[in-house]
Amino acid sequence: MHIKVIGQGPDLVMLHGWSMHSAVWHDMTEALAKTFTLHLVDLPGHGQSAWHEHELDLAVLLANLASELPKSAYWLGWSLGGLISIAFADQFPERVEKLVLVAATPCFVEKDDWSCAMDPAIFQAFSENLKHDQADTLHRFLLLQARGSVHSRDTIRQLAEQLAIEKPPVEEALLAGLNLLISTDYRAQLAMLDCPIMMILGDRDTLIPSTMLDVVKQMTSNVQTTLLTGAGHAPFISQPKECLQAIELFINE
Repeated sequence: MHIKVIGQGPDLVMLHGWSMHSAVWHDMTEALAKTFTLHLVDLPGHGQSAWHEHELDLAVLLANLASELPKSAYWLGWSLGGLISIAFADQFPERVEKLVLVAATPCFVEKDDWSCAMDPAIFQAFSENLKHDQADTLHRFLLLQARGSVHSRDTIRQLAEQLAIEKPPVEEALLAGLNLLISTDYRAQLAMLDCPIMMILGDRDTLIPSTMLDVVKQMTSNVQTTLLTGAGHAPFISQPKECLQAIELFINE
């Protein structure tokens, strides 16, 4: 697994979202690297990380992350990266000092007792479309992530530019990532975490309704929340200054 290490100071692990790679953090890394040692992870089959079968099986992935990352660190995960970060904090609680979840949720799909999520059929459709036209499917997902943001055009452009820096993700890795989004429910585990948690969400996110923040605050007293006005599913791109301020304030407090 390719992990780029830059900066100086306390360790901060950063996990990207589905179909992307660590370059997506470009707008924030320069500022964060002044005060943190950043561990920028390319998930298996994404960016500069090679793909081997089963590497995105959650148990395998967590074990590999544990073997390659610091024994103690702050963790920052976006979308799918946030879900994986919750799972890591549950499995290795002593290794996560604080957890920052950007446009992430413990359960991405709707259930009878969880309405603040997406219809699983949407993710299933992405999975089916990937097999026929990967490029078009990834473009559609870019549009979905930026939709609703007051800076949607700029967000789409920046996401597309960062995605183009590396070769396209491996199809098997994309399918495995979608399976994680569809099948993983870590609500109970999130509620049991002892580490302080910050959840940052855009009020125009089309994947995660803002009502999710209120529901999570009823689940655990360890969570703080920041709702960014006008932001979609990539608030660290559309509102980088506000997002950065919330992250630094939470980690340093």
